[in-house]
This record gives sequence, structure tokens and C-alpha cells, in this order.
Amino acid sequence: MALSLALTSGCAPSARRPPAGAPTVVQAEARIVTPTEVATESELADRAERALMEQRWRDAAAAYGLLVDADPNGPRAVAYRFNLGLALEGAEERARARDAYVEIARVAQDAAAATATATAATATFVRRALVRAATLDAYLEAWDALAQMGDALLAREDIDVVDRLVGLGARGLARIELGDDARASHDILDGLDLADGMHYGDRDVLPVAVAQLRFALGEVRRVRSERIQFDPLPPDFLDALERRCAGLLDAQTAYAEAVRSVDPHWAAMAGYRVGAMYRALHDDLMRIPAPETSRTDRQKQIFFAFMHVRYRVLLEKGLRELEQTIALGERANDDSEWIRRAQDAKREMQASLSAEDAALASMPFTKAEIQTALDLLQKRTRGR
Repeated sequence: MALSLALTSGCAPSARRPPAGAPTVVQAEARIVTPTEVATESELADRAERALMEQRWRDAAAAYGLLVDADPNGPRAVAYRFNLGLALEGAEERARARDAYVEIARVAQDAAAATATATAATATFVRRALVRAATLDAYLEAWDALAQMGDALLAREDIDVVDRLVGLGARGLARIELGDDARASHDILDGLDLADGMHYGDRDVLPVAVAQLRFALGEVRRVRSERIQFDPLPPDFLDALERRCAGLLDAQTAYAEAVRSVDPHWAAMAGYRVGAMYRALHDDLMRIPAPETSRTDRQKQIFFAFMHVRYRVLLEKGLRELEQTIALGERANDDSEWIRRAQDAKREMQASLSAEDAALASMPFTKAEIQTALDLLQKRTRGR
């Protein structure tokens, strides 16, 4: 058998050998050199993926950053950039994460223009990157950029229904924050109709896309209600006040829906807004000047006292809303910008209430006497 094998082997054509002295070509993987190590792309990619899965965000971001820098236009650069964005999000470096996602769309667009083609995988990464970038622009309150992300998403033909909800919510929220409540309302209502039609968000906890739409609806209602002002005093003051309060309550209803978001960020935003609305209404009412019939200092004091006792409840209501928002943030370990705003607003409202108490205490009548007179005035008004 050994002889047979040897003969067979000997009869087989021999492999072609390079001429003597010719260099031997070895296919070796390129190495990535850093100030501290030398590694292959596959080694670095494995390390980056492991760090991402273990939520070691900064280690993952550092590794994916090296991979992107080593070959910015390589076949895996789009995937590396997307994972870099995820790692930066995890590290709460939201501006850098947003930039990484936006860069995916730019690089992919340039590559498609150069080759006249775009792979399905690349298109998927671009679509997902636009969704992530839109979410981050809302966090960062980058309204112009958010509007652009909404336009970019809605212009694509490969988006699914949820992506469309994100696009409508992004553009609608951006438009209301930029002062265009009419077009904002159109986008927001389209998005809510779409969500209702597919029963998306029917459960106790709202998906982010629906929470954003609900918050944006609250913003539209808030902005429209706060256009009703009281200085100069409108001839139909009670009707104007009723419309302002109705708008406030409608906005509060929309914000209350956003509080149910799976992402506590939207709950913090909505809770802060409700508290701020009550504070804004109180402040606008306190700007009403004393009537011309109040000529003496005592008459002006009485008017001041009536107004502050009558509408103090607005500050107290706003304060309770802020306290609930802060408590929600504490339960969720949320120390975001909106929670800090709520904490600042709480301190300001407490200071305002203390200042009111001090001002009323310095007057030649007690708060109880003012309340009794106010109750009598309301009874007479209702009796007419």
C-alpha cells in the first residue's frame, strides 16, 4: 500500500514552484498600530464587540474609534461607526454619538454617489442611524437638526411604520419648538393617527416614538394657550381666563400620556412642562395692573392681596407637579438636564411662595380676612 501511494503520488503533476530566489508571498492581515499596542483588525473588532456586549461603553468606543480611523471607507466602516455611536450613547456622550450617526449617512451618500450603488446592508445602517440621530437631537434640543433628521427619514422609501412615527414626531416637535405650531400640529396628528391605527402604544408603557408625539402635542397646546395674555386686561377677562385654563388642562393631558414613556427622559420633560405651565399662568395673572379705581396705597394693597390669595393655588399646583417629577427622577436614577431644571424651578417657586407670605404678612389685614372677603365677592359674582 505504501508503494502504491508513493507511485500514485509520483505520477501526479507537481505543484508549480516559484523560481529560485523569488520572494514568497504571504497573505497577512493588516495590523493597526497604536502608541500602546499592535493588533489586527479582527482582534480589535472582537475586543470592541465584547466591550459593547458587556456595556463597557468607553472601552468599546475607544476600540471602534480606532477601527474607524484605521480604514474610514473600508467594507466594515459603516458597521463600526454605528457601533461607535451605540457605545458613545451608552457613555452618555450624546453629541458625539449623534455626530457618529450623521457621519454614517454622509459617508454612505458619498459612496453611493461614487459607485451609483448602495448595498442593502448599508442602507439599513443609514436608516437606523437616522432614527438614532433623531432621538439624540431631541435629547440635545437641537431643533434645526431634528427637523432635518425628520425630513431625511420621511423622504426615504425603505422606512417602516415605526420609523415613520419617529420621523413625524421629530419633525413635529422641531417645528413647534421653532415656532411653527400649524405645520407641527399636522405632523403630530398624522403620527398619532398612524399609531392609533396600528394600536402602537396601547399598553401601559409608551414606546419612545409615541411618547415623543404625545409630548409634542402637549407643546402645541401649551404654546397656543399661553398666547392668551391678560396685560392689557381683555374686556372679556373671565372668558379669556377660562380659555387659558382649558388650554392648560388639554396640554397637561397630553403631557400625562408622555409621562408613561419607557424612556424616563420624556417623563422628566413632560413633568417639568406641567409645573412650568402653572407657574407661567400665575406670573401672567400677577402682571395684571391694579384697576384705575385703586387710587390709594391701601386699595392697591387690597388688590395685590386679592390676586395673590386667589391664584396662589396655581403655584402650589405647579410645585406639586415638580415634586412628583423630581421623585420620579430619583426612582429612575435620572440626573438629566430636565430633572435639574425641575429642581431649579421648585426652588424658585418655593421662594415665590415665601415672598408672597412675607408681603401679605406686612399688610394691615390678615390672610384669613382677605380670603373671607374674596369668598364673599365670588358669591356675589355668582349670584348676579
